Amino acid sequence: MRRPPPHNWLFVFKVIVESGSITEASERLNVSQSAVSQQIKSLEDYLGRRLIIRSKKGVSLTDVGKHYYNVIKISLDRISLATDQLFGQGHRGTITVKSNYSFVDVWLSRNLSEFHDLYPNICVEIYTGLWLTDFGGLEHGIEIRYGDGDWNDANCYQLTDDSIFPVCSPALKSEVKNIENLLDYPLVSVMGNKVGWSEWFRHHQVDLKNTPSRLYVESNLLAYKSSMSGDYISLGIDSLVNGFVERGELVKLDFGSIKTRENFFILEPSENSVSEQETLFADWVKSKYVFSRV
Repeated sequence: MRRPPPHNWLFVFKVIVESGSITEASERLNVSQSAVSQQIKSLEDYLGRRLIIRSKKGVSLTDVGKHYYNVIKISLDRISLATDQLFGQGHRGTITVKSNYSFVDVWLSRNLSEFHDLYPNICVEIYTGLWLTDFGGLEHGIEIRYGDGDWNDANCYQLTDDSIFPVCSPALKSEVKNIENLLDYPLVSVMGNKVGWSEWFRHHQVDLKNTPSRLYVESNLLAYKSSMSGDYISLGIDSLVNGFVERGELVKLDFGSIKTRENFFILEPSENSVSEQETLFADWVKSKYVFSRV
């Protein structure tokens, strides 16, 4: 693929067309007429085609020039809009939130309208990931992580105080008679979670000869959806699974729960300054302290 012409040539071409003359374009660009003429000549030489026709009345476009102008105008306008949204006036009221995907799906996406009711002029950009490495270090913005809270790159505020317990579909519950009976069914483990089936069975003094899990998935939500649609049994984290239980999509098996070593945290950069809008968002999430109250 041929490299595109330099951006400044394209920008000068656009200004010439929109101003209607070399003279007017030079005034808009605050450069000499000879500089404008040289830029458009360089562009035409590079493309090997004539784009404009000069006359005493101004400039007109060749057929290929008309087509090329339409393409350039759309592209440059999109770049200008994106630049303003990300870095300019349009971005001053924007905050960036990087979040664990499960948190966004289960809670944030369902409650964010309340934040916008309070602060309608703040734009929120949400980026999701499954693993801590999806985002790298926290250099700016707000992040919501699931883990043990042992991070040196940010100020952490714990949002949840989670426990884990077995969950399954309503249809399967009547078949699971006792705790040992769990081993007769395929168990789901979530890769990356530090507390799982081995710890849960050990706490309830169930002797395991082999690793019980038969299905490994990347996220807790995938585990719960597997349990809703089949005979899989998952370990529910109460801050994530309670909504599914309340809606009757999953049921809790009453064989006991244990505290997990991981919870949801909201993080703010420890060294960089946090904007006023980011502070408002972080304070709003903290004020909900949603999951620990469920």
